[in-house]
Amino acid sequence: MNFLFHFSAMIVLPFWLAMIVAPSAKWTERLVRSPWIILPPVACYLAFALPNLPELIGTFRDPSPESLAAVMAAPWAASLFWAYAGAFDLFVGRWMYLDAREREIHHAFVAPLLIVTIFFGPIGFALYGLVRGGQALIRRGDIS
Repeated sequence: MNFLFHFSAMIVLPFWLAMIVAPSAKWTERLVRSPWIILPPVACYLAFALPNLPELIGTFRDPSPESLAAVMAAPWAASLFWAYAGAFDLFVGRWMYLDAREREIHHAFVAPLLIVTIFFGPIGFALYGLVRGGQALIRRGDIS
């Protein structure tokens, strides 16, 4: 289980590095354009979820902070969450990268937000929304 836990984190790093360090490389865009880049952490998620499906479904049948805390105390559940976060954050980061390229938002604004998104997904996403909104205002001429 420890191997799969670490693998689920490490397998997403090449994609993040490509988006942050080599955003203009043709191979980066080709790689990141595929939504299938989240498949490795999703496979890890399934490897943790499937053997524990009855307990997982039981948690969602009557969710509460207490029931979630009880199941999260299990190493498989913490690993499941880790793989889930890796897959979801990568999908959000992928969208941010592609959207910023389409909107021609300078990478100097995007790279730090991608780093924030790796560790604090929703915060990075929200901050990108602010940058995107500010860029739209500038393009419309509302802000000079």
